[in-house]
Amino acid sequence: MNQKIKLLLFKIGILGLATLGTIEALYQINPYAKKEAEISYTASIIEKYGRLKALPSPKIVLVAGSNFAYGINSQMIQDSLHLPVVNMAMHYNYGSDFMLRQIEPQLHKGDIVVMGFEYIVESKGNIGEKITMARMYPEAARWFDYESPIQYLKENAIARIANMRLTIDRFISNDIPPAVEDTTSIFFRRAINKYGDLISHLNNPSLKVIPPAILDDSTSMLPAIADMNHFYSRVSKNGVKAYYTFPSYARSSYKADKPVLDRLNKQLTEGLMFPVLGKQQDFIFADSLCQDMVYHLNAKGRDLRTGLLIGLMKKEMNKK
Repeated sequence: MNQKIKLLLFKIGILGLATLGTIEALYQINPYAKKEAEISYTASIIEKYGRLKALPSPKIVLVAGSNFAYGINSQMIQDSLHLPVVNMAMHYNYGSDFMLRQIEPQLHKGDIVVMGFEYIVESKGNIGEKITMARMYPEAARWFDYESPIQYLKENAIARIANMRLTIDRFISNDIPPAVEDTTSIFFRRAINKYGDLISHLNNPSLKVIPPAILDDSTSMLPAIADMNHFYSRVSKNGVKAYYTFPSYARSSYKADKPVLDRLNKQLTEGLMFPVLGKQQDFIFADSLCQDMVYHLNAKGRDLRTGLLIGLMKKEMNKK
C-alpha cells in the first residue's frame, strides 16, 4: 500500500472519528435538551409517573395507548367511583410489555388496573421510542430490555442520529410553542391535565372523514394477552384487581374490519384470565364522535365512552 493511500485512509478515519465524536457530544450535551423536555409529548411521562407515585392506595390506574389518552375523562371516573385516578396512556407503540412493567412497581393492595390496549398493540413495541423516554426520564430504562448487544448498538446509534437531526431542526426553527388553548396542536408535554388525560384536542376541529384502520389477517392480540395474563398473575397476589376494556373504534372501520375484529374479540374474551368489561360492540362509536382516527374520540365521544366505562366498573366492583 503506497503512502498516498495510507494518508487517505488516515484522513478518512480522522474524519469518521470527528463525525462520531460530534454526534455523541450532541447526544450527551444537547443544547436544546431543556427545550425538548419542555415541549415533547414523551416528557409528559414525568407528570404522569409523578402522579402514579404520589397517589395513595386504593387507586385506579388506566393503561393503554392513545385510545385511552384521547378517550377517557378521568375526573368523571374519580368523582363517580370516589377513588383517585391516573391515566398512564400515551402511545400503543411502546408495547404492552413496557406499559405494564412501567406501572407494576407502583401498585399496591386495593388498587384497580384497567387495561384497554388497541388491537394493533405489540408486546415489544418500538424500542427507539423507549430509548427516547429513558433519556427524558431515566427510570424508564428499567421497563425494557435489549434482545442482544447488537440491538443495543444499532438502536442507540439510530437514537443518536435522530437526536442530531432534531438538534439541527431546533436550531433553524422558530416554532411557536404549542398550547392547549390553540386549535391545532395535540402532542406536547403540557397537553395533559393533572389526571394524565390528553386534553389538547378537545377544542380542535374533528376530521370530517375518519381514515380507515390498518388491520389484516396477521393482526393478533395473543402476545399482548400473554403479557396481560402474566402481569395479572403477579399483581393479583398482592391484592391488585385488573380489568380489560375494549378500545374505542370508529363505526365505519368496524364494518370494514369486522372479520378481523371478530377474531380478535374471541382471542380476548377466551384468552384473558381476568374480567373483561363490556362487549366489543359497546365501544364502537359513530365517526362523528371520533377526532382524527379510528381509536381517537373527541370531547363528546370521550364523555360517552367514560360514562359507559363507569357503569361497567360499578357493576363489576359491586360483585361479591
